Amino acid sequence: MAELNLQDIHAELLEQLRDITAVCQRHGIRYNMMCGSLLGAVRHHGFIPWDDDVDLLMTREEFTRFREIYPRECDPRFELTYLNTWTPRVMNRDPEKAAAFTDLFILDHCPPPGVRRKLWFLRLHLLQGMLKRNTDYSRFGLKNRILLRATHLMGLPFTTRWKTKRYEKVSTRYTSGDDLCMSNGAFELMMHIWHPDQFAELIDADFEGQTVKIPARWDEVLTELFGPDYMTPPPESERVAKHLDV
Repeated sequence: MAELNLQDIHAELLEQLRDITAVCQRHGIRYNMMCGSLLGAVRHHGFIPWDDDVDLLMTREEFTRFREIYPRECDPRFELTYLNTWTPRVMNRDPEKAAAFTDLFILDHCPPPGVRRKLWFLRLHLLQGMLKRNTDYSRFGLKNRILLRATHLMGLPFTTRWKTKRYEKVSTRYTSGDDLCMSNGAFELMMHIWHPDQFAELIDADFEGQTVKIPARWDEVLTELFGPDYMTPPPESERVAKHLDV
């Protein structure tokens, strides 16, 4: 299989983004750029040069609509899939282009602060470990390597379908309250607590020549995600793609 370089991946991701935003616009589905893609939109007016995916955010209600509509109306090249993860992704059906994908993060209601919230997060983290496959354990410290290995073994008796359905059931258990989180964010990303007003107003932004939606309170969101110095790029040694060896 031919390997895609970052330039190829960015070109493919822009095609996915154009397709996703067109469907959302036709049906009034609200989304916004999030995580590294939001930072890229603000700091670079496009991709962070070493980023290798697109991150979008939707509320559970908006994603439920998107999940129903997008497979019917998307470009035939693309599909919405969970693949081998708990995060839904849009990607090309061509295996040669599988390195490029758009992650869809979902805002769900959290339980109230305290024991219930801690147990809820624990269940989701355990399910993430049970779902994770082909883990590069060298990226983690001893404690996390042990936890990942243990949860992986716990998940072996169950099918991926059962585990993903269970993950969604736990994620959607709470349906009210002002505390939200990206319930399908990986590990620490899930732990950020958000509030509806932070994403209530969306504005247009340029992303590699395409118009995309970002939160009007983007500074507040980026500070929560990356700290107050988010406009300063990291050292060159840390400017590496997350999913691609380059």
